[in-house]
Amino acid sequence: MTGRNTRDAVDAPDGAAGPAPRWTPDALDRRPVKPSRLGYHLGLVAVGIVFIAAFAATGMDLGALLEMPGHIAEYGRLMAGGVFQIPDAEVRSWWAGSFDAMIESVAIAWVGTLFGALFSLPCGFLAARTLSPLPVYLPMRFALAFLRAIPEIVLAIAIMIPLFGVGSRGGALAGAFALGLGAIGTLSKLISEAVESVDEGPLESARAAGANQAQMIRWAVLPQVMPDIVAIWLYRFEVNIRASAILGTLGAGGIGSLLSTVFDVRAWDRIGIALVVIVVVTIAVDQVSSFIRHRVIHGASSPRAGRAARRAWSPPRR
Repeated sequence: MTGRNTRDAVDAPDGAAGPAPRWTPDALDRRPVKPSRLGYHLGLVAVGIVFIAAFAATGMDLGALLEMPGHIAEYGRLMAGGVFQIPDAEVRSWWAGSFDAMIESVAIAWVGTLFGALFSLPCGFLAARTLSPLPVYLPMRFALAFLRAIPEIVLAIAIMIPLFGVGSRGGALAGAFALGLGAIGTLSKLISEAVESVDEGPLESARAAGANQAQMIRWAVLPQVMPDIVAIWLYRFEVNIRASAILGTLGAGGIGSLLSTVFDVRAWDRIGIALVVIVVVTIAVDQVSSFIRHRVIHGASSPRAGRAARRAWSPPRR
């Protein structure tokens, strides 16, 4: 055995055909043990047991689930008959009424989003741990958690509709304020998290220059978080459009009120028209909002940069 070997050599056994091992295997040379999957399998079994128990405790009917594809096909055929029927004067009035109601829902969502954005900005800064003292931070966090715990539909039923009533004017106002009040809790939490994750360098520079709290927020924090805040507001606007349709079924105006009316009489042709209008307008608003969010976060790409990128990726000319 030469000096290069660091482990004890052993002699080959008598009659062995191959060469003898040059050292005694230890724990590092053994084959790694495959980890046990018992915990993973027990977790899957527990999830299955909880699912079956919840299914049985709520009295869900498995037969209705099996019959659902047939019902979907039947109702889809009835609604498609209304969408693709000949557009006479009555059908055109249905389309126009559906678009008017959907525009009202978009307006309700916009007012609610502005209301929530107006109050979420100061509440978000007050709920940021890095900017607020503990006596302000804790009560604000508790108040925002309380608002997030109440769904918009409960706010509309319990508070806003009794205050403003239902109908063409009071219902829309009740829906807008319910959406706005519900948005304050969520928007403020997201804004506070964005504020807490800002770069500390500008804050330290402003503090070293003698800036007070308001000046640090204005010149060191807002420039960093404002693009994210605008993107959060726009995303909440998209969410509020869908929520306004749900609140409308309670009498809060918009396309939901129209859907509630036509569902009561089982007018599947008009239901199909209203659903198509909801899908078309929602997709259009989502695309516009996504474009604005991208411009706010990433900025506008200059034509010179675009031409340089195309030249860089274009194949060389021969």
